[in-house]
Amino acid sequence: MHGHIEITISILLLSCLVAQVSAADRVFQALRKTIEKIPGGYVDERLGLLSPAPCGAARGLGIVSSKRKKQTAVSENDDVLFKIPVEYQLTRQLALSTLTSLIPPDVLQRLPLEELDDAALLVLLLAHEKGLGKKSKFKAYIDTLSDSVDGSGCGWASEGAGDFRKLPREVDPEDVEAGLAYAHRVSTGMASDYGEYLSKSAWPKQWKEDTSQALLWALCTVSSRGTAANQIPGDSEGGTGIRLVPLADMANHDLLSAGFIELSGHETVADGGFVDAKVNDAGTFVIRAVWGADWKTKALDVGDEITVNYNLPYYGAVDWYLSLGFVPPEVSEQKDEL
Repeated sequence: MHGHIEITISILLLSCLVAQVSAADRVFQALRKTIEKIPGGYVDERLGLLSPAPCGAARGLGIVSSKRKKQTAVSENDDVLFKIPVEYQLTRQLALSTLTSLIPPDVLQRLPLEELDDAALLVLLLAHEKGLGKKSKFKAYIDTLSDSVDGSGCGWASEGAGDFRKLPREVDPEDVEAGLAYAHRVSTGMASDYGEYLSKSAWPKQWKEDTSQALLWALCTVSSRGTAANQIPGDSEGGTGIRLVPLADMANHDLLSAGFIELSGHETVADGGFVDAKVNDAGTFVIRAVWGADWKTKALDVGDEITVNYNLPYYGAVDWYLSLGFVPPEVSEQKDEL
């Protein structure tokens, strides 16, 4: 009888796991279709979610099928894995135009949005888009995100943060407590300044009762998923900013991988580029199947994970953990060598 109970429990657990994987795959496919409807959007049909990811993360982006019915018209080298046009990115410019139309002029005069940095603007924009629900053009992207703060990826809000035995050895409990306190101050302040003007229709009940919880979730998401980019899409001379780039933020970090590519819209194969870009491609994010400092093309097989170098050389272990929820091996090894 005891053995029968154990078998039944195992079957139930397996069924739950299969259901979760199927749900995650459906969400991924919805995001793929949304991106491909955007002019210039492209996602290699072999891509899908690997759970768990080979790198050790709970989830990653990788090759789940060997089938390739259609050839990409993006690159002669045939190594482009996806293209995310700026039209389907959460940017500073989009945040300013969206939020300015929501917030009364007298509030904007007293609390100018232009004075906020990119991250703060993206926090407000993401919380608002979450509240729009089905009306948001980013719904397919938002559906890929966790619905809770502790599942959003940043270390100060992770499930293990309260159990200090689970912290990386490079991170002290005081670091987490300070990060959490700072996040609460920021989210509370932003909720007080701008919260009443954001859409709340699709927020969970507890967020509607306490707007700072919605902004805390958005802050954690932007902290862990925000990607460095040109402040002016496609213009490397205009300074550096931050964006949320759907699908691109599913690629896990690996120091030996190549980085993201942001198109200027002027690249040509004739001049040594990997793509003949159009002016409208400015700001598009691309990942190619290339690895290493020499960006060597790699043939991909089923089960291979797509990773990128997040390129955060000035981040220490505490920065990595509080922002992204983990400390990469190269940072741990660096500390060991000191």
